[in-house]
Amino acid sequence: MDIERVKKFFERDRFVKGLGIVIDSADEGECVCSAVIEDKHLNAGNVVQGGMIFTIADFTFAVAANCKHGNVVSLSNNITYNRPPKGAKLMARAKEISATRRTCLYGVQVCDELGTNVAYVTVTGFIKEGSIGI
Repeated sequence: MDIERVKKFFERDRFVKGLGIVIDSADEGECVCSAVIEDKHLNAGNVVQGGMIFTIADFTFAVAANCKHGNVVSLSNNITYNRPPKGAKLMARAKEISATRRTCLYGVQVCDELGTNVAYVTVTGFIKEGSIGI
């Protein structure tokens, strides 16, 4: 997988780019993304907003699934928040669990650089016809 081509394609995701999420590695059915935790990611309780945690997981799934299947959209997601990050960086690792002709199931582990298990997300994706061009 040409990581530079993948990064160039997903740079068009302006929401993710604005949050500072970057693709660290990507291959067919696997991806790692990260983001340095900034003040803009914190909620009123001064911890990382759940939406940021969900977004990094959802984006990591999208990169992994689209690298393998060509054109995938999310059908359903289930997130379990385990604990707030203690470190300064969020990392998400997506890996395909199973796939059929039209659906795929991914697990996404979100942690910080200290190894704190922040959240676990399962994502069911729908595999559309065609390719998005990565």
